[in-house]
Amino acid sequence: MDKKQFDIKEIADQDNQHDQSNWTNHGDKSSQFNSFKVKHKKNRRKLFRKTAVVFCIFTLFVVISGGYMAYKANSTFDSMTGEKYSLVKGFIKMLPFSGSFFQIFPIEDEEESTIEKLKNNKLDRLNVLVLGIRGINDPNGGLLSDTIMVISFEPRTGKVALISIPRDLYVEMPHNNFKNKINEVYVHGIEDEDWKKGLKYSSEAVADVTGLDIHYATSVDFKAFKEAIDTFGGVTITLDKPFSERNQFAEGIIELPAGRQVIDGDTALLFVRARFSTSDFDRAKRQQQVLLAMKEKAFGLGVLSNPSKIISILDSLGNHVKTNAELWEIKELVVLMQKTNTTDVKRKVFNTTKEGLLYASRDENGSYILLPEGDDFNRIKEVCGNIFD
Repeated sequence: MDKKQFDIKEIADQDNQHDQSNWTNHGDKSSQFNSFKVKHKKNRRKLFRKTAVVFCIFTLFVVISGGYMAYKANSTFDSMTGEKYSLVKGFIKMLPFSGSFFQIFPIEDEEESTIEKLKNNKLDRLNVLVLGIRGINDPNGGLLSDTIMVISFEPRTGKVALISIPRDLYVEMPHNNFKNKINEVYVHGIEDEDWKKGLKYSSEAVADVTGLDIHYATSVDFKAFKEAIDTFGGVTITLDKPFSERNQFAEGIIELPAGRQVIDGDTALLFVRARFSTSDFDRAKRQQQVLLAMKEKAFGLGVLSNPSKIISILDSLGNHVKTNAELWEIKELVVLMQKTNTTDVKRKVFNTTKEGLLYASRDENGSYILLPEGDDFNRIKEVCGNIFD
């Protein structure tokens, strides 16, 4: 058998072709890989750019909306409290180290604030006066106090009491040498100086009647009341029997069925103002009912945590709410309200019934007024002082 002859040149040529083929294949794969890397980098750059744009837009939105909310809040609180830069001052005061770090020159024998006493368990009871008025632009006695209510808190137990003072109660006008109905006190304070004086005079008059220290006071007009309820999405009330008022309002007739129902701001305002078909005393009870419903709705899920609702509330407050509490104090009061137990609220309306401790009379001009039994406020003070017992 003949042995096969090997051609060295042929073998070399085959090897060269094989190597060239391998190199070509390798080059193709390498080129494909490089192309993939370039394409992947481009995609990553596009994704990064899109993400950056979205992030910038989101950040801009947060800054603008947050800045707008801060502006609205500061403008509103300045108007409400009568103080400049109340938001900045309040923020500083709410910092945990504000008492030591920011108080560079401490004042000797400085009296503790109401909130500080409350935090240090040195205050057995906190009393807030709420005045409901028609509004400064209302020609029909817009600054008269249609609602005069003391909201009383017992921090130790979390209990709350609502005490309504009828607007026709005949009292001494603080810092004036004459008597008149208690709903005119706020007006006299404004006439003497401004709304701050109105709150001060009103607090003094209510303190003389109830025997309670009034720590804070606020006035709320119809517009703020109505728009706050609409921002909440209405409030829920339950009526034991149908309610109607057909003759009192130019706005129309209000009719509500018995049972549980949600009412809007316009309806709620008529509900708490109505008195022709019932009485001023029944109206005070309805005011207490709606106030508790507002508290439950305000602290319900999604209301005070919703920025758009907060902005809407701030829009409606502004010139329609006045208070002598500073912003940092308002924050603490809100925290306190969240802790209150509204399942067993003590409610008192002083009226002309046997337990109401008042009787009807006429002043020297023949106007209808209310006077305390015994012609002093001792019994009323006793009831107010022991309301949680």
